[in-house]
Amino acid sequence: MEVVWEGQMKLSVRRSQRETGLMGSKVVFALDAKIEPTEVERQLIKRYKLGKITIYSSEAAQRHGAALDENLNRGTWGGLAKSVVRLGMAALSLRCTIDSLTSGQHIECQELLELITAEEAIVEACNNAKLFLETAATFDGREVVVEI
Repeated sequence: MEVVWEGQMKLSVRRSQRETGLMGSKVVFALDAKIEPTEVERQLIKRYKLGKITIYSSEAAQRHGAALDENLNRGTWGGLAKSVVRLGMAALSLRCTIDSLTSGQHIECQELLELITAEEAIVEACNNAKLFLETAATFDGREVVVEI
């Protein structure tokens, strides 16, 4: 099967904000991100099982994951109980995968810096995913010559 690389995946990003609190005193920043892979890219994502790859994980998810590892390494019943709680907390934290971005991902942050970081990470991850897909499409027996 020869695959012709199209490289046309699109990332749509929409920023918004809303006010919360009793008198609208807090601002929550929102980002809606969605990728639109071409049919060839969809086939490659499916073939190489790339949909579940995490391309962004919030600071909270990373902290809970680290604490989960620490609690599991204690080897005690208390450590195990804390691990179960941390696992639940990590599941509630923001995590973006190729599948979730294909469906559309809504992100809300109380800090503008976290939202900017999330957007930058998603853009970078999408660029990496495109590179990965571009490379995956070349496993058709062709020879590549690199001049050094």
